[in-house]
Amino acid sequence: MVRSFEVIKKGSKEQGKEKIDASSAFLRLSEIMQVKTSDGTAARPPLPALDEKPVAPTVSNIQQEAEESRNRGIETDRDTPPVAAFNDQTLNKVADLYAAAKNYMREVRTAVVRNQSPDIAPAFELVKKIVSHPELILNTHPLTLGIEDDEDYYILQPLHTMYYALKIGLHESYTAQQLTELGLCCLLQNLGMFLIPDHIIEKRGALTAEELSVIRKHPETGRDLLRPFQADYPWLITSVYQHHERENGQGYPLGIKGGDITEYAKIIGLCDSYEAMTHNRPHRKALMQFDSVRQLIESKEGPFSPQVLKVFLEELTIYPIGSYVRLNNTAIGRVIATNRSQPIRPVINLLFDGKGNRIAVEETIDLSKNNVLTILDVVPEEDIPR
Repeated sequence: MVRSFEVIKKGSKEQGKEKIDASSAFLRLSEIMQVKTSDGTAARPPLPALDEKPVAPTVSNIQQEAEESRNRGIETDRDTPPVAAFNDQTLNKVADLYAAAKNYMREVRTAVVRNQSPDIAPAFELVKKIVSHPELILNTHPLTLGIEDDEDYYILQPLHTMYYALKIGLHESYTAQQLTELGLCCLLQNLGMFLIPDHIIEKRGALTAEELSVIRKHPETGRDLLRPFQADYPWLITSVYQHHERENGQGYPLGIKGGDITEYAKIIGLCDSYEAMTHNRPHRKALMQFDSVRQLIESKEGPFSPQVLKVFLEELTIYPIGSYVRLNNTAIGRVIATNRSQPIRPVINLLFDGKGNRIAVEETIDLSKNNVLTILDVVPEEDIPR
């Protein structure tokens, strides 16, 4: 989409990204990580009384395996059958599930451009299958890292947002019912964007006030497209309508704040904004994952719920395993492990000294236990000394 204008800072430079001081980011992160997620400020949508236990990610090594698989790369099967043809054997292939979800979103787009309400039954079944296999949620991350072209962005953005949102839901011990509802809201959050004219969506450069007004009508359009489901799924319509509302009241379309926003909408809003930051669009370049997280961290008294942001930072790997980082002594190392409670202080292997010379004997440093060394920046692989 034309993306998250309320998050991107004005006047950003260097391909649209603003360099944020690492020390201030660290201080802000420390504040965020002390937020209590049970402070009761978030209004969770009403749910029917169900006798079911929370879904928990019981496989402790899944996240590490997902990071390793990202480094290896995962191929996507483009010949996957529709959602209706899914079975448990097919579900064993994460790429197949992902491709089936893409097919569903293409069907949704076709319905919307014909001014028809989408069929949400396949979406329910799709999300239920994902929720019943938590390992799929954790192993889908490698597929969220690339979008092949503009057409794919509008199809894949809801899927990627759903991946991040469901990780938050798992962390918060959501029930299967809640996870299914949250996932469905993610898939259908941006229906209205399918009706935005191409000359606005693909415009290079700044949008006019009139064009921005058109963009900001998409939550209302999405709500209207889903009105046939109002009686049975009121939480769906509310969350789709509110997902661009912000904690500080500076969102749209209503400008409501805090406890007036449903928890589903708060989660979706944060995940959608992160997803928007990390992919190229005509009007700006994507930010690196680290810079995107820094922008979220720096949003003091900002747009996102502190407790939701805290969980998001705990679940997201700011410095992916295998990435290269430059320290404050100008040495370069490679991330080999993450620290969940201190995500900007991973474990690294030192590879090059401050002059770019390869270190003869690699040294492992846990930055969470080192009060001197800090990370200044991420180093692209092509910039690593040879």
